[in-house]
Amino acid sequence: MRRLMMFALLCPLLSACSLSPVINHQALDYFQANDLAANQIILLNILRAKEGAPLHFSELSQIRGQLTVAASASTTLPYGPVSHATQLVRKLGTFGVTISSAPSFDISSLDTKDFTDGVMTPISPQTAEFFLDEGIDYRMVLMLLVSGIRPAGSNEMLLNAPESSREVCYKEQPAYNATPVGDVKTTSFSVTSVSNGCAKQYREPEYFTFLRVIDNIPQGALYPVSVPQLPRPVGAPFSLDMGKNLKTITGIDPTKYTLTQIKSGPDKGKFQLMRASKGSSIVLCEATASVPVVVSALENNDGAEVQVPANACDPNQGGDADDSEAGTPPAKPITIGKDSGTFVLKLRSTLEVIQYVGQVLALQDRLTYDDPSYNPDHIEQCITLQTQRREGGDAKPTCTGGGELFHLQNTSGEVDLSSVGINSAGQTWSLPPPVDCAAVGFSDCSDPEKYDHTLETMSIIALLLNQNKSAKDINTTPAVQAVP
Repeated sequence: MRRLMMFALLCPLLSACSLSPVINHQALDYFQANDLAANQIILLNILRAKEGAPLHFSELSQIRGQLTVAASASTTLPYGPVSHATQLVRKLGTFGVTISSAPSFDISSLDTKDFTDGVMTPISPQTAEFFLDEGIDYRMVLMLLVSGIRPAGSNEMLLNAPESSREVCYKEQPAYNATPVGDVKTTSFSVTSVSNGCAKQYREPEYFTFLRVIDNIPQGALYPVSVPQLPRPVGAPFSLDMGKNLKTITGIDPTKYTLTQIKSGPDKGKFQLMRASKGSSIVLCEATASVPVVVSALENNDGAEVQVPANACDPNQGGDADDSEAGTPPAKPITIGKDSGTFVLKLRSTLEVIQYVGQVLALQDRLTYDDPSYNPDHIEQCITLQTQRREGGDAKPTCTGGGELFHLQNTSGEVDLSSVGINSAGQTWSLPPPVDCAAVGFSDCSDPEKYDHTLETMSIIALLLNQNKSAKDINTTPAVQAVP
């Protein structure tokens, strides 16, 4: 009997009685809890942005699990002769094992100066290139990451702002596939405030003009290319006397400037001071012709014009400038925003992406409820990747036709903690479930205009936020264990 009791007490310590299945289960539960909390924080901030409320960010920085194992064993020995016992000895023993968990967690505020500066800084061109290279529909990338677009020949930056107080005036009624960008299907336009009004009859909100431009970029034909930045000339060409100016020449910082002699043209023989190129530019190419052409560049320099090699998109050239002398720009570089067929893009910040998605939700509510004559049944309206392509350019797509950028399900009752949902302004909102490709058809699941992009939008926002998190912003409380 003594040996049986000792075995029962020592069993939890033996390899055959390992706690690894329990630990693995607990670790997975903690991971899922952290994942759910992170998604709900993003969703809560999107709903705050919808209402125009302040945004706040926090991080479930650490979850500590504590497992306690308790084992007990007891027995009752009969007194007197065995013949007088009512039970056998083997039936008088009891054994029990209890496993309990008492997790604790830390929550750190991310509202620090470094984090705030990071989410307010424009997204880098390399980040935008990453999403385009991942196969995400370019219209979705531009809608989320670009705050404005300026067509060549125009001084107006069309803002990607659902709450814009401006409207676009057209000289003639635009066709549903007309766009202010490029030489084909171009319609002259001007931008004015809604309060001033358009002198012409044909007008539309600035936001839908931006969507018109995005919708009319040839589908599947836009892709990024990284090319070395061109050196930029500083000042005008000049003559150089090596005897008199040698000391000045040797004082030039080669990391910032280079001196190049012009080999051809009216300034042949003169010298040109060039600002040394740094890094690379992300050029957007359009593959609609036999040779892809440059249409834009992903720059976050407040929409300024950028020069790129004319053959940057030519796969046979590999993005090289051309056959000019080293340090000399190509004879005819493309100037984004000046040369016909090009347009300037201005990248927004991570914080602006979240605010933009919230504004999209607010606009969808207005489209659904504000005009009973247009939508008497209040059928939910959504901004989609093909908003201007539906119904002859009328921006009135529903939230069930596919291609939705972001929309939430309004459910009643408490939030199911097993799903990503949140209570806000007295209503319960949750993300739509993943698309069941087997049910809707695998061909539709591969068509970006036939499935909901809400979860994809959440994923992009999560990655952008993670870019701005650092270890020093996420405080952790060290665990202390006292050992006697």
